[in-house]
Amino acid sequence: MESPLDPMTIVKELTALPHRGAGTEQERRAADLLVERLAQLGADVERQPFSTPKTFIWLVWWLIAGLVAGLMAITVAPWPAFALVVLSAGSGLLYFDWRWSPVSLMPPRAHSENVIGRAPAAVEPGQDPGPRRKKLILMAHYDTAPVSLLYLPSQVAGLRRGLLITLGLMVLAMVVALATALGGASPLLGWLRWLLVIYFVAQGVVVSFDYLRYGFTNGAADNASGTAAAIGTFERLLKRPIPGWDVEVVLTGAEEVIMVGARVYKQAIEKTLDRENTHLLNFDNLGAGQIKIVMRTGSLTSVVYDNFLVRAALDTATQEPRFQGVEPGEWHTGDFDSLWFARDSVSSLTLAALDAQGRIPHLHRPSDTLENVDPEVVGQAVDFAEATVRRLAASPVDR
Repeated sequence: MESPLDPMTIVKELTALPHRGAGTEQERRAADLLVERLAQLGADVERQPFSTPKTFIWLVWWLIAGLVAGLMAITVAPWPAFALVVLSAGSGLLYFDWRWSPVSLMPPRAHSENVIGRAPAAVEPGQDPGPRRKKLILMAHYDTAPVSLLYLPSQVAGLRRGLLITLGLMVLAMVVALATALGGASPLLGWLRWLLVIYFVAQGVVVSFDYLRYGFTNGAADNASGTAAAIGTFERLLKRPIPGWDVEVVLTGAEEVIMVGARVYKQAIEKTLDRENTHLLNFDNLGAGQIKIVMRTGSLTSVVYDNFLVRAALDTATQEPRFQGVEPGEWHTGDFDSLWFARDSVSSLTLAALDAQGRIPHLHRPSDTLENVDPEVVGQAVDFAEATVRRLAASPVDR
């Protein structure tokens, strides 16, 4: 039997590229590499192209531009300026709660793609498929993030709090704009408008500063590690299939914009999505630390993961000694591709590795490189994912 593909081979191949920023030539080259690897495994491979904003930094600046322009023009053109503030603030509230937002339509645009590998059809066309089949989606994003000053280790602990403050000030901007449009011309409103303008511009500078200096991360942990774990799990399930289950691996682009690739994929399967018989296992940031079964995410509103797949993962962690260190966890600084599915009541789960302080090591920093990836964590993620899926398939509740 051919020896299995070492997941670290995938990590090394992806990190040989300087970065894999959404819509860049490097991301396209990474997609070519992944297509080749999946074809070597015997998968049926599909490329799913789509349009995306280039980076989330452009979207942040569009939001800031709308807020600032509206606040500055409110005394000249009150109601149009108020409408601009409401549109910008409303788009910001949606965007930073990790939902689709109108700001996502703004330029500059780029072309990205998902790479999808499917196990060869277990049932030939025209044959009776028998009992209703289960579907397993193994997902990971392969693009890399802009380097961000916000993700300095000293800043991460307060990042969600800072985000909530910013969202609160967006709401305040709408109140100030409305009061001014209704005829308020008090010095207090004037001072508030200028303080808000200064704050929003300063936030834009902070968000952009390290990206202008460093560009995109190399993305060894985020998310070459997750891509490798997804492919490694897919390979094992190809070689030892689970009867009655269809398996595919979905490697998404533009996740670092706002999980664009995962949303495109979900829209594409929406008409055929069997929510009762579909499970999605997402791999994100498995480079170092302790693997966590992510139970809750979200910034403004929470997303709780409680479903058959999560319960199978919890049982696997508690009942198999080799996974003693795998525990439940939470993440509220950004979100994961699984979000679109969790909000739509699809059984879904993300595995991520966190350090003792509850942080993802090297996240969105120049240090996210190959030498900081622990091969044992990547290998354990593959072992744990396979064990969880097989436990789920054997469960009388979900068969």
